[in-house]
Amino acid sequence: MFEIPAKDFSLQASLSSGQAFRWNAYDGWCYGLLGSSVVKVRQEGERLLYDASDPSVTPERLRHYFVLDLNLSDILSSIDVDLQIHQAIARHRGLRVLRQDGWETLASFICASFNNIKRIEGMIERLCQAYGAPVALNGWRAFTFPRPEVIAGASEHRLRSLGLGYRAPYLRATARLVADGTLPLAQLQRVDYEATKAALLGCDGVGDKVADCVALFGFEKYEAFPIDVWVERAMRYYFRHRRMTRARLHQHARRHFGPYAGYAQQYLYHEIRNVRSATRIT
Repeated sequence: MFEIPAKDFSLQASLSSGQAFRWNAYDGWCYGLLGSSVVKVRQEGERLLYDASDPSVTPERLRHYFVLDLNLSDILSSIDVDLQIHQAIARHRGLRVLRQDGWETLASFICASFNNIKRIEGMIERLCQAYGAPVALNGWRAFTFPRPEVIAGASEHRLRSLGLGYRAPYLRATARLVADGTLPLAQLQRVDYEATKAALLGCDGVGDKVADCVALFGFEKYEAFPIDVWVERAMRYYFRHRRMTRARLHQHARRHFGPYAGYAQQYLYHEIRNVRSATRIT
């Protein structure tokens, strides 16, 4: 068992905020995968306890994944610019944007298109069972996320049978772009937000919202501001009875929240899904 400091961090909020789909509660722990390694983690105050199936999961690697090296206080201070976001920060402080694998994030959010979280999780789990490798830790069993070359060689019929539906050809086509180097994911980590989003929009099945999700969660482009129906509801606070378009929402968010607009999006998304949705916002 290992331990790392986790000041100003909420494991629960970070894992339940719609950015990752493969963490599960089991026997009092949160189990998930980092690459081919199973990790179990639990928060106790300002520390994380964890164990892993492979010694490659070092404290530094886990700190990197949970973004514990960033000064969250500075980030939240920069986006705490109105009452709505202030309330979201107060309720969910400690939520951090995870550093996830670019390919897994891209493939997962292609599957997430026009879908709810429960169905997304089931779809991704079936995909991993069909094309990943089995791994286990302390009785918790899972499958690694399949590499792009594996999905590239899969049949569309087989992918559809896993519940991907119309997303199957999109996922396979994108996997081929990654596998043959046409879409160099490593390079996207080094270029700016606009270049990253433009490259992602060149993939079949990747629209504006999916591109922003992948840029934010998979490539640390914190300017990205993914907009779905939940975020549109939150953005009514700023537009009142004025006409909203996705382009106007993007422009306002980046201007209003600054370079960490993606963090504002996560707090607003988590707030409206888990708190204000109970008030039947229409």
